[in-house]
Amino acid sequence: MFRGCGLFACARRGRGDLRKRGELGGASSRVAPAEPEPVCVDDEAEDSSGAARQLAWAEVETATGGFSSKVVGRGGFSTVYLASLSSSSSRLGAVKVHCSSERLHRAFRRELDVLLSLRHPHIVRLLGYCDERDEGVLVFEYAPNGDLHEALHGGAGGVLPWARRVVVAFQVATALEYLHEGRDPAVIHGDIKASNVLLDASMDAKLCDFGFAHVGVSATMGGGGRPSDRAVMGSPGYVDPHLLRSGVATKKSDVYSFGVLLLELLTGKEAACRETGHRLTAAVRPKLSDGQVSDVLDKRLGGDYDVAEAAAVAELAMRCVSDSPGLRPSMADVVRVLQEKTSAAGSRLDRKMLS
Repeated sequence: MFRGCGLFACARRGRGDLRKRGELGGASSRVAPAEPEPVCVDDEAEDSSGAARQLAWAEVETATGGFSSKVVGRGGFSTVYLASLSSSSSRLGAVKVHCSSERLHRAFRRELDVLLSLRHPHIVRLLGYCDERDEGVLVFEYAPNGDLHEALHGGAGGVLPWARRVVVAFQVATALEYLHEGRDPAVIHGDIKASNVLLDASMDAKLCDFGFAHVGVSATMGGGGRPSDRAVMGSPGYVDPHLLRSGVATKKSDVYSFGVLLLELLTGKEAACRETGHRLTAAVRPKLSDGQVSDVLDKRLGGDYDVAEAAAVAELAMRCVSDSPGLRPSMADVVRVLQEKTSAAGSRLDRKMLS
């Protein structure tokens, strides 16, 4: 379910090596829609006010059956368990356990502090947390349909329809607009990508993984003075080139990554080719600049898409991935364009949210 968001990481030292995601070193997790063994905790993870509840380590152990419940995701520094959050076993959650180290605990605290302040229908909901040990634990709502990367590129569930792709794009855009404009100070997500967009039971989007998130209008990547010395924020294919050059992440860095996500939805291609490493933006920019949308559109869709919507999404994506951050739209502008030029805002959940 989660790639990059979850409850508990490295729950027990020595419980197997965690598979690294590469140089980025971020937590990576993914939940498959499989039925877990029933593991119960007596109380709901949330308190009566709906806020995330602080859990004792014993509760974490109970919810995961002593960390023996189904592992639904692994990352460079975390493991995600699927667990029952109520005695009736009717409510599922994803428990992400972070590995133990001083540096990773600081990262866990940063992610937790951001998540505790967020409440949006298209941001994965934090239900509980445990910070009484070095292994930080986050408990999230369960998204049974995996993530957008799986839906687009996994192949097991068939082709994701065009209409659903547009709805997901709009939902993620509203989540980013909320982070950028609805928060004071603003939140920069820092790692927008298809695998950080979860799909719930209704196939609605839930943005997750705030391990790279920063509060404020900009954030400087850690490390030395040269760009090559700095810790990379983001993932291959999605990272803003201006961020790599300057070392400063801004809201427009998120906009760039969202533009790549739009191109991924449009073409059905991954943000970076696994075989060659070539970026999707470089591959499609020449044709889209010439208005050749049909040449890059996902062939698996056949003719089952709206031509005008596809053209609007392509034009918006190219604006988002402009080389100059100053030429990129704000996320508020992105939401407005998607509202005006697509049918995405007509979904049940989003009509309610926008009313």
